[in-house]
Amino acid sequence: MDYNDSRIHDNGRARKDEFGGGPEYRKNTERNLGLLLKSPASASGAWRREAFSHHAVLDGNGKYHFRWKHDNTSITFELEVETRGYVGFGLSPTGSMAQSDMVIGGVVNGRPYLKDYNTLNFDGKLNKDHHQDYRLEYGIENNTHTIIAFSRDLNTCDNKDKIITDNTVRVIWAYHPIDVEQDGPHYHLSNRGRKSLHLLNPEIETSVPSDVLVIDIRHYNVSIPKKDTTYWCQMFKLPTLTKKHHIIKVEPLIQKGHEHLVHHILLYQCHNILNDRALGVGHECYHSNMPDDFLNCESIILAWAIGGKGFSYPPNVGLSLGTSTDPIYVMMEMHYDNPNYQEGYIDSSGLKLLYTSVLRKYDAGVIETGVWISLYHMIPPDMSNYISQGYCTMECLQEALSQEKASGIHVFAVLLHSHLAGRALRTRHFRNSVEQPLLAHDDEFDFNFQEFRHLKEERVLLPGDSLVTECQYNTTSRSNMTWGGLSTRDEMCLSYLLYYPKIDLSRCESLPEIAPQLEFIGVKEIYQPVMTWPFIIKSPKKYKDLSFTEAMNKFRWSRKKGREFNNLVHGIEMNIRCAKHDQREWQVHGIPILPPSLKPWEPKSEPEPVTCRTTWQYSDPLPVLLSLTLYAVLTAGM
Repeated sequence: MDYNDSRIHDNGRARKDEFGGGPEYRKNTERNLGLLLKSPASASGAWRREAFSHHAVLDGNGKYHFRWKHDNTSITFELEVETRGYVGFGLSPTGSMAQSDMVIGGVVNGRPYLKDYNTLNFDGKLNKDHHQDYRLEYGIENNTHTIIAFSRDLNTCDNKDKIITDNTVRVIWAYHPIDVEQDGPHYHLSNRGRKSLHLLNPEIETSVPSDVLVIDIRHYNVSIPKKDTTYWCQMFKLPTLTKKHHIIKVEPLIQKGHEHLVHHILLYQCHNILNDRALGVGHECYHSNMPDDFLNCESIILAWAIGGKGFSYPPNVGLSLGTSTDPIYVMMEMHYDNPNYQEGYIDSSGLKLLYTSVLRKYDAGVIETGVWISLYHMIPPDMSNYISQGYCTMECLQEALSQEKASGIHVFAVLLHSHLAGRALRTRHFRNSVEQPLLAHDDEFDFNFQEFRHLKEERVLLPGDSLVTECQYNTTSRSNMTWGGLSTRDEMCLSYLLYYPKIDLSRCESLPEIAPQLEFIGVKEIYQPVMTWPFIIKSPKKYKDLSFTEAMNKFRWSRKKGREFNNLVHGIEMNIRCAKHDQREWQVHGIPILPPSLKPWEPKSEPEPVTCRTTWQYSDPLPVLLSLTLYAVLTAGM
């Protein structure tokens, strides 16, 4: 029986098999699985293969395929794994087995099985969940592969099950050649891993026209230095076009085996005053010896970050090429993350741009918002919950929108970006100082998984609106200050907004003034004129001749002092960055203003869509009964 194009009898009716994945994937699956399926079965005895809208390969060897689909209340999974033993799948808060919600399933003698487990005990061992909330749909096994499908509610009302939201979800997986036996599952050894995904808001695969054109922009044979962070830049010339075209999709071209090294890629539009002499020279970005031409590339037009797949523009939107205002030259900036200082990597990664002459209605644009990248962005050590806020102010949006598009722009996707200390990010939206629903958020941010998220509904930004990018950091493992900067050990707090129609606004950011931050630690005077960077402190004596970064690290920080510093930064003047697509700025650029007084963000009080019974009903009943007995005894004694 052909696995991928079979007719399987379900209650006496023939049905064509359907599933996610394109033609090439189906061909490979057919070859890998063999052609004979045995023992299709389900919990009810009838079996029908589901159709899935999303698909991911969880391991590097293509042995573990994961498919899923969801509606407003439930989600259905299918695992297809190259094993005849058990397959394991879990949802983890950190990517490890600890504190995870897991299921293990397989097929034995033609009968599928599935068990709900957790690792919530203090010993971290695998325990059967007292309330089995995962529903077995079907299981299949042939000579090489096991397929198991199951479903569950997004919120099972079981406090030992993870609630599935539109935050980043860390999926863990495992498999073993032997099925689960009476004593439980065998240890999976190296057949395990993790992957972060957006289960409820994944990238939608869209069909690409057969006549689409392709531009590959990639570095060739870049020797990655033996250091933790390298930004590598090179300029490229786009094809000469005689009429307007639209880029409709962007795909990463990451060299195989370098997926852990290439952290993010930015493509900048350069001034058309440049010429071909700027081409063909790669150099480290932000370096004193980098080519001067790199300084003429300021406006971001495309962005990709680690873990992300290809990005497709909506059907009515494309990135314009070929007109007098469109880029001729672009600069690709690639961030290599090499924390283990490995040697010998030669990289040729880049981006694939798919474009067409069939025009769409609107031109797309990108706005970078958040905290202006600078050493003035400081995060004290040993803080479990430090909040940075970057403002795209009403003044900047008012000036740019009023002159460019008074009827507003439509935001359709957002990429949230920070580094290793980032834990939760959100983009808050205000209209005439009244807070609107969040534009974007991720309360379980993963540095190693950053991609544009399409909004469920487009959001219009109007004159009078403002945005606040808010980043929550954890620095409890650090003994020194964390600085705003380019290294992954530094920090950023940014939102990249994809929108239409395009206006002349590339950056809308803020940065707190440095003087009040230095006054907090007791700095009284710096040497003038400023001749070095970071600049040098003159008084008091304990900081004399130290740079301001050294003084900040010398200060005796405590968690209480860190909270006081955080409150201070939220109330001091900030500098506004309001930049156009070239080196010009809007008039409000650089003007210091006081930030608005913001209440801490809290979810809007909305009716709970799931009515849950009390959590003790799903807990181990013995501890609950003992607790109630103890409570009754103590109450009687009082």
